[in-house]
Amino acid sequence: MRERTNQKPRNKTERRRSNSWAFYQLRMFLEYKGLKDGVEVVAVPPAYTSQTCNQCLHIGLRSDKRFKCGNCGLSCDADLNGAKMIALLGQSVNLPGGSNGLCCNLSTDSNGLLKAYTLTARSV
Repeated sequence: MRERTNQKPRNKTERRRSNSWAFYQLRMFLEYKGLKDGVEVVAVPPAYTSQTCNQCLHIGLRSDKRFKCGNCGLSCDADLNGAKMIALLGQSVNLPGGSNGLCCNLSTDSNGLLKAYTLTARSV
């Protein structure tokens, strides 16, 4: 966002003002404008957006800027994967029945506790 707004020729004061926006304040502006113009604004919780595979919806591994899904094998930029997940969540709002389809099955052990998903190390 900052890169796009800084491309326009503006003076130093305007650049400083736009670069110091808190993201909470930006969210409040978006919600206000959405209500004013009758546009639905969906706040997506940021937790796991770049760790959830946008193709199979399983939790994968994020390492720095890379994402790797242990379920389907998807490997891509973590931020791109997160952006696709946010878009997928946004699209699901308008689906009949809501976003019930956006989930993955979690395995449980004999005690009913969730099993941790582990990836085996492979040499590349």
